[in-house]
Amino acid sequence: MRDDQTIFVRDIGKGKPIILLHGFGMHSVHWLPFVYPLARKFRFLIPDLRGFGRSHLTPFNRACIMSNYADDLADLLAHYQFDSVKLAGISMGAIAALQYQKRYNHQSIERYLHIDQAPRCINGEDWFWGLFGAENDIRLTRARQLVQELEPHIEAETPYQILPPRIRRRIWQELGDFFAAALSRPTQKAIFKKVCTLESLMMHLLPMQNWPVYINCIKAYLEQDYDMLETFRNLKIPVSLVVGLKSEMYPCGGQLRIADHVQNCEIIPFCNSGHTPLIDQPFKFLKELGRFASG
Repeated sequence: MRDDQTIFVRDIGKGKPIILLHGFGMHSVHWLPFVYPLARKFRFLIPDLRGFGRSHLTPFNRACIMSNYADDLADLLAHYQFDSVKLAGISMGAIAALQYQKRYNHQSIERYLHIDQAPRCINGEDWFWGLFGAENDIRLTRARQLVQELEPHIEAETPYQILPPRIRRRIWQELGDFFAAALSRPTQKAIFKKVCTLESLMMHLLPMQNWPVYINCIKAYLEQDYDMLETFRNLKIPVSLVVGLKSEMYPCGGQLRIADHVQNCEIIPFCNSGHTPLIDQPFKFLKELGRFASG
């Protein structure tokens, strides 16, 4: 990258290039079940965003994390010398994709697949469909309290294992509630909340060597107030919206309003999905990813 740091990128398949950006707590490997069936016709570039997967130890160089990701995407495009690519992002990866298109005027992007992400994250007088919908204020207040509690430890570069047990439990409780909201079925939610109490297991799924990265991501959502409606209005490329109609993370009412601001927009409803259509309706998602790749 332009700051001499490195990120890990999976390069799979042959053909027209497609870049896939994962969400918070995810990494590139989660795309593989959908990439391999299409890899004979298409070439997929799947980065681990800074702080996640094999890029877990790559530090941020900006307070606005999405701008950092946008610059990384620009550097990725320059490295591979792509003139034209298709771009897809889910959740946090969708915000990163939009931030790139905001900063670089959708340069080199010919088509965009936007997966279950509201155009605004924080509710206001004219917006009621931000992160967690009606619980936006309550959830974000809890997040602010967690960030404030952990900031002294971040500044002191406290290793995770040295954090007080009470604080470590609080981190996993908040992350457990967050990830449970991404799931649509009550049994899935209950199981994941239980799993999040098993610290040693969770540390294999979400490494903690660079634990401040997760808190800094939360802090960026709170401080930057990502509002992408104007970015959508300025897009001149075709946009496909995958909307989980049962999404608790981002109520579908807000996502569907994106279509009011995009000149060339296709809505793809996932009637039985929450925030993660890759989990809830994997076969339908594979079909739609293939259609997007072929479009």
